[in-house]
Amino acid sequence: MPSTLLHHLARQRGWQTPSVFQERFTAAATTVAAAAPGPTRTATPPSETQMRRWFSGRVDMPHRAAGVVLAVMFSPHTIEDLFTRCTSDAPCSACMPSAPAAAYDTTDGHVISGDFAGTGTQVVSRAALPAMQAGSPTGASFFDVPLSGWNGNPDGSQIAALGEEITLATSESARFNRQARGTVDATVIAQLTTDVEVLASRFLIQPPYQIFTELSTLRRDVFDMLHQRQRPTVLPDLYRFAGQLSALIAHASLDLGHPYAADSHARTAWVCADYADDDLLRAYTRWIESQIAYWGGDYRTAAEIAEDGQDYPTPGTSGLRLASQAARAWAAAGDQRAVEAALSAAAAASEVADPAEDRPGGVFRFDRGKALYYASEVRTALGGQVNLNLAIRDAGAALSYYADQPSGTVSPEFVAAARLDGVAAHIALESLDAAEEVIAPVFALPAASRTVPIARRMQDVGTALDTPRFANSPVAARLLEQVESFGVYTAVRALP
Repeated sequence: MPSTLLHHLARQRGWQTPSVFQERFTAAATTVAAAAPGPTRTATPPSETQMRRWFSGRVDMPHRAAGVVLAVMFSPHTIEDLFTRCTSDAPCSACMPSAPAAAYDTTDGHVISGDFAGTGTQVVSRAALPAMQAGSPTGASFFDVPLSGWNGNPDGSQIAALGEEITLATSESARFNRQARGTVDATVIAQLTTDVEVLASRFLIQPPYQIFTELSTLRRDVFDMLHQRQRPTVLPDLYRFAGQLSALIAHASLDLGHPYAADSHARTAWVCADYADDDLLRAYTRWIESQIAYWGGDYRTAAEIAEDGQDYPTPGTSGLRLASQAARAWAAAGDQRAVEAALSAAAAASEVADPAEDRPGGVFRFDRGKALYYASEVRTALGGQVNLNLAIRDAGAALSYYADQPSGTVSPEFVAAARLDGVAAHIALESLDAAEEVIAPVFALPAASRTVPIARRMQDVGTALDTPRFANSPVAARLLEQVESFGVYTAVRALP
């Protein structure tokens, strides 16, 4: 299908998915605005519709602010190049110009300069450009940040493009089903049930920033339905959907480093759970609230909230989730007696936990692997050789559990958390070689998946290594350097 060079280059780099393209655009706009404020400050990511128009050439060239950002993203091509027709199926390196560097004038004493592949693009002063063109080092680029795409694949661009179309068409059909009848009936309830189940499953395997807009849009639709006059029989379902989506938005907000927003959304989820009289939602919301307190450093409050959540008898894995959360919070608070009681409650809950009873599943389900690495974290906090060996055992069991799950169903953050919990125990035992082996895959985790829980764990690893007892260890020195690099690019810092 005829398209622009812009589309061709985006496909070759794996940026053709709307969320990935918008992410790259935002990163470029942030970099340009920081170094060359003015017209570029107003540049905002294109909508899916606008992006498709750019790709197809069904629109004139963008305004200057967006043009500057596109020049950064796809340097050394000019804006005129990007919006020319390109029907070649050859790799994009075949049609890239051979100029060593290109510059785009920002009219304020700065230029935008980039290398051949567009991965070393910078905004620099005009005086620095000759040295850059002569080959002087330019340092690390914002675009060196490894950010994952949901289905971007440069080697399967046609398949990826079809996948985008399928996803977009499905979203349009789902929204039509939710809105076409005007009133909420069994068809609308069935559609919303499926929508929430799909989002809860995708929440496990997609970075939170990629799914946040969809969660917010769907919740807005449900709120709109609640604001209209509805039959009393459908209200509990609508409040349950609104509460589940609010809980997921709270979870995502916390992962992205916005605890105040997370707290507000959790309160909304609790109100909706009350209106729906849904104990499963109450229990999950209490876990979210406990997590907010835990990552905020208020461990005793986190434990008390988790214990309060256990007052709501539910099937499924909620009891195991809350008992495990209470144990890790009490361990962080240093209350060993409360820890042992919580671990006993978790063991009892694990005997009756039935994942098939969890609704709507996905991230609402507390799987065995998560319970194991929570236990590992608890044992490491308690300390002592026996507990530390148990922590290593539990972290290893969590990794084995996830290795046995079907491909594409496991959260990369869960696997990283299990590894980091095991690493913490290895370091406490001064087994640095083992720690280095276990932690190695985590350093390759995309920045978008380096959520607050992962970044905090990695920070704790760095703190444990940066002590006098490891001052002369070359392994510790290597690991510290990698830990510091990991912390430079996280999901929080990747946001504008």
